[in-house]
Amino acid sequence: MAHGLLVSDHHLINDIYHFNLKAYVDLGLTTKVSLDEALKVIELDAFGDIIITLSQVGERDAGLEIIELLDKKGIEVPVIVVGEKSKVSNTSKVSTLPANLNIPLIVKRCAEILGITAQDMIAKSVPDFYPIPLTLLEAFSEAPCAVFVKTSRSTSNDDFVQVFEKGTSIKAKVSYYKEKGVSNLFIPSGLRLEVVNEASKIVMGLLDDPNLDASQRVKVTEQGYDIVGGLLGEAKEVTPQVVEISKKCMDSVKTIIQEVPRAKNLLMSMLENKTGYLYLHSVMGTYVARHIVNEISWGSEEHAEKLSFVFFFHDMFLAPVFARHPELQFEEDLVFHDSLSEREKEVVINHARLASEMVKTFPRCPMGADAIILQHHGTTNGMGFTLDYKDDISPLAKVLIISDAFVEELIRCKNEIRDPLLGDIVTLLHKRFTKHTYKKIINCLDSISF
Repeated sequence: MAHGLLVSDHHLINDIYHFNLKAYVDLGLTTKVSLDEALKVIELDAFGDIIITLSQVGERDAGLEIIELLDKKGIEVPVIVVGEKSKVSNTSKVSTLPANLNIPLIVKRCAEILGITAQDMIAKSVPDFYPIPLTLLEAFSEAPCAVFVKTSRSTSNDDFVQVFEKGTSIKAKVSYYKEKGVSNLFIPSGLRLEVVNEASKIVMGLLDDPNLDASQRVKVTEQGYDIVGGLLGEAKEVTPQVVEISKKCMDSVKTIIQEVPRAKNLLMSMLENKTGYLYLHSVMGTYVARHIVNEISWGSEEHAEKLSFVFFFHDMFLAPVFARHPELQFEEDLVFHDSLSEREKEVVINHARLASEMVKTFPRCPMGADAIILQHHGTTNGMGFTLDYKDDISPLAKVLIISDAFVEELIRCKNEIRDPLLGDIVTLLHKRFTKHTYKKIINCLDSISF
């Protein structure tokens, strides 16, 4: 096996180069994220057969400093510079590659330098890929299987590159990707149920831990939410596993609401945990709906429990769509977005009907929960979205609709970096929902803990 030195302070590039160069040209890499550390390796002649460096590392001209040291020592070794910000980029002293993440090109150039032909490279069967939320991967201390990242918006399998081998420690790296705004990584589709089943065992154990603090509970409950979404998206039926983890998650949501008793504080807690849109909507919506039924004259604890159940499941069939399109929000916008396939748009249009049919099979499903879910976008058949909210739907469906709308306004305020003001949000809701029965529900928000 050949060996080389990689000089890069970009952790995602480091992971991708490490796995793919090892897989395709059998090149092992020693990685240095500091240019000073890399120069020490070169001083000791421990760089191996090839040096690969970003053109700049830590705002220093890495290419130039490496070449100057090699010249000083009188050493000739192939050097690949990625990017054109070095003074030696595009000169005869180095091989220069563009700064974009082009894995086939780096593999090809390394193969040429190492004298490896295309026939020498083992042809690999490339699997189909399944998105897995980072929140779910956070349940694992080690990668449950090979894990990949998508390097472009193309649907080509060439744009999926491996970042973790099975058994690799992943906690720190998953947190790094999350901080960079990555929502999903990918696993081979054939392993998705195996991974989800393994994750569910871990998460159910954590949900039983009475010592979880509020922040940990928010995170672990989202992992459970993602697992249920994955299982239902796969089988579209309620299994004993789905029932068990759903019940634990719904109990955990109640605990979260009790521990964070103000709307803005709850929202900030979830945003700080970088929770996904659907999960944030589910927990915040539950909080708002429980407040409304406690305030309205005909409300009861039975209604509150029913709405807690409904909010957990009402958008669950959208989970795979949001997993594939993490940059999107707000359900009504999905139907008109060009990035969705026709099949995905069909799921969006029918997600209320699909969820309504699914919860009917849930053991001891609260009476009428299926009808509330069916009507939660203001239609009576669970298809599409209405712009004209009428009175021909269940009173609790109206509570859900108002709660959803309140949460969306909160999210918009945070997206636009402005402080959410209760009076402004209530005024907007009164303008949007003009029927008297909806206005009575909106009036209950005047007293919400904010």
